[in-house]
Amino acid sequence: MNRRLRNGLNHRQLQAFMAVIEAGSVTAAADLLHVTQPAVTRLVKELERAVDMPLFERVKGRLVTTREASLFYEAVKRSFLGLDKLLQTAEDIRELRMGTLRIAAMPALALGCLPRVIRRLSRRFPEAKVSLQIRSSEKIMDWVSSQQFDLGFAAIQTPHPAVIQEVLLEASLVAVLPPGHALSSRSQLSVQDFAGEAFVSVGTEVGLRQKIDAVFTAAGVDRHLTIDTQLSAAVCGLVLEGAGVALVEPITAADYRDRGLVVRPFHPRIPFSYSVLFPKLVPRSRLARDFLDLVRDELAAGPRASLAHL
Repeated sequence: MNRRLRNGLNHRQLQAFMAVIEAGSVTAAADLLHVTQPAVTRLVKELERAVDMPLFERVKGRLVTTREASLFYEAVKRSFLGLDKLLQTAEDIRELRMGTLRIAAMPALALGCLPRVIRRLSRRFPEAKVSLQIRSSEKIMDWVSSQQFDLGFAAIQTPHPAVIQEVLLEASLVAVLPPGHALSSRSQLSVQDFAGEAFVSVGTEVGLRQKIDAVFTAAGVDRHLTIDTQLSAAVCGLVLEGAGVALVEPITAADYRDRGLVVRPFHPRIPFSYSVLFPKLVPRSRLARDFLDLVRDELAAGPRASLAHL
């Protein structure tokens, strides 16, 4: 590199100057820099002209640094340390050893799938900082569109002009039952099977509630609506405790199946999609791209594989 500074000063001259002082001679400096001895001598003389002061004196055949050279060396050393730090920082950013990833996610993903992915990311890039905020899909869309987050995970169909939306997983709602429930012997359940059953539902302001209610209304099936709550995890927890039966999105159901929750396919199909959102006007960082790759791997190995057997 031969970047010119003021008065003809350049980076190579400063390297030669530091090498002579640290190595103790022009010959040793030449070996250190893998150049010839005349090349080092020329660079040092050019530096002396550029700074307009003597840096070395010959005393009985030995090169001795002047007082000015000692002071100048400390200043150059500090500058080089700063450059080295900048280069190290650039390498850290390039290799993803540092950086911040801001994630907003719906509870269905934030309470199970994403913590596992974040753990994998942190093991791979221990210096990376991750922020995970949990909100509704509608709020996540607002946050991502205003560039407050690098990526969001939501179940939302309405497009936004400032957001890029990609579907991660398309699935259907599944039926969940308490362990030992009379319906658990069936391989799949229909809307008629829930007639008269105590039913735990998502809250009335959640768009999914309207889809579920519409299916039962169309079939003329009455449920015993006992409890409603906002989170799929809470629905699964209530069902696991025997509060009733329910229909929920499949990723949360898959997480609770290991705890004993009975999960069955449900007909008619009620579609449900999980999407990733990116701010359209902000380039995706390598950290965000790598994180999304890990999310796809997690979904392929976990919920997607589990759902294939339903």
